[in-house]
Amino acid sequence: MRRRPAAVAGIGLAWLALAGGGLAGGCTYYPSVVDVGGVRLRPEAGRAVRSASGHEAAVYFKLNSTGKYGDALTGAESRLARTTELRGPGGDRIGRVEIAGATVVSFERGGPHIALANFTRTLTPGEVIIVTLHFEKSGPLGLVTVVE
Repeated sequence: MRRRPAAVAGIGLAWLALAGGGLAGGCTYYPSVVDVGGVRLRPEAGRAVRSASGHEAAVYFKLNSTGKYGDALTGAESRLARTTELRGPGGDRIGRVEIAGATVVSFERGGPHIALANFTRTLTPGEVIIVTLHFEKSGPLGLVTVVE
């Protein structure tokens, strides 16, 4: 009978060690992008609006910056357009758009946007195209865009 309490005590200690290891593993802290001060950008709601002639298109979208620090959009490209430019609110060509941390920047009519021209083929309404955005810190990032 002496062996039985020792065996039960051994099993109890083994279970406690396993449970303690599991509890310690459950308390691990994983920092978020905001905590460590990184940059995180997520483009959303991309749409390409064709001009009346169909030879140009303006790309509008929202850029959600959820990191602590910002970045700068420095350019864009698309396989379907030979010419891709960043345009400012007045339609003038600009070199970059500053994106602050923890903000949403709207690229819309009357504001900054991307202009596509000299298409390799005709764009059709409802078609989905990819526009690659180039950022100073984050590098290239794809924007899914629907043609209107």
